[in-house]
Amino acid sequence: MSLLDSGPDIVTVFPTVPVDDGYGGTKPGPGQPVMLRARVLPATSDESGEPGYLTGTEYRVYARAFPAGPWSRVEWAGHIWAVVGEPQHFGGSRRLAHDVATIRKRG
Repeated sequence: MSLLDSGPDIVTVFPTVPVDDGYGGTKPGPGQPVMLRARVLPATSDESGEPGYLTGTEYRVYARAFPAGPWSRVEWAGHIWAVVGEPQHFGGSRRLAHDVATIRKRG
């Protein structure tokens, strides 16, 4: 059993679909939210770099498949998160293929 298939974290993904609004926007998708097992690790810290400026905490989500795109909503650890950019898709064999997405806390 792979670490990708038995991750300790349960993540709920609310996928988005593209909208033809002339700006390349997205809206919440018509489907149901997707719950998946993943491994979530910190990517950046919540420490301040310069006095008066705070950096938001970001995490990386490692999953076998991550059905989300930019600005998709993610629920994890009792908070709502947004996907930052496109998730990265790593190919290879069936055992090694996985997705990695960066999430940032909303609000």
